[in-house]
Formats: sequence, C-alpha cells, structure tokens
Amino acid sequence: MTSDEFNILSYTEKTEAVLKGTFLAVRLTDKHYIKLYNLYNFYTEVYFDDRNHLITHFRAFEHTMFVLPYLDELKIAV
Repeated sequence: MTSDEFNILSYTEKTEAVLKGTFLAVRLTDKHYIKLYNLYNFYTEVYFDDRNHLITHFRAFEHTMFVLPYLDELKIAV
C-alpha cells in the first residue's frame, strides 16, 4: 500500500490499516493530539479532537520532512 492508496480509503479502512502500523510518537496542538505511525513504506498522522478524543482525520505522507515536529519524541534503537 502507498500513501496515495491509503488516502483514498474510507474512514473505517484507514482506522483498521493504522492498527497494523507501528506507533512512533505523539504531539499536541491547540485542538488536536496527533499520533504518528509508520505504515508499510510511509507515515500516517492520526488527528484526535482533544475535547472528545475522536479521530477527526488522517494524513499519510512519504516525505520525511513532515516527521520533523516529532523528532524530540522519537526514540531510535541502534
């Protein structure tokens, strides 16, 4: 699966796919907490509404520049 293929999945399909991924980190914004997952050969952000803790949307990407906000939280095993 690619990030483009993930992006066209339904909400339920995206949720099921993310459960097969590897959790990497979390970050907070004013309105969301965002969990970062590695899924196949791409990354996926899962946006949760901070008030009701429901998933509001997903964002899948392959470019590592979008991982920069998580660098302080990532633990890398060597």
